[in-house]
Amino acid sequence: MNLDALTWSDQCLRDFADKKFSAQNRARILKTLELLANNERHPSLRIHALSGNLAGLWSVSVTGSIRIHFVRLPHGRKRLANISRHYED
Repeated sequence: MNLDALTWSDQCLRDFADKKFSAQNRARILKTLELLANNERHPSLRIHALSGNLAGLWSVSVTGSIRIHFVRLPHGRKRLANISRHYED
C-alpha cells in the first residue's frame, strides 16, 4: 500500500483511531486512501470540492455514510483533515 502522497493531520489520526469506526470501517478507510493516493479519479471516491464554511476542503466517500476531508497540496499531495460520518454534528 503506497500512501506517500498523503499527510495525516493530528485530527485525522484521532478520527481513524476512534472507537466509532469498526475494524471493517478502518479497512475500508485504508482502501479508500490507497485509491485517493494512487487513482483519485476512481469513480467510487465521488471526489468533490466542498463549499460554504468548508470551502477549501475536498471530500471523498468511504461508504454511504463515511467521508474523508482533505486539502490539496502542491505536486499532487494531500493533507487529510478528518474522517467523519456524513452530516455528523
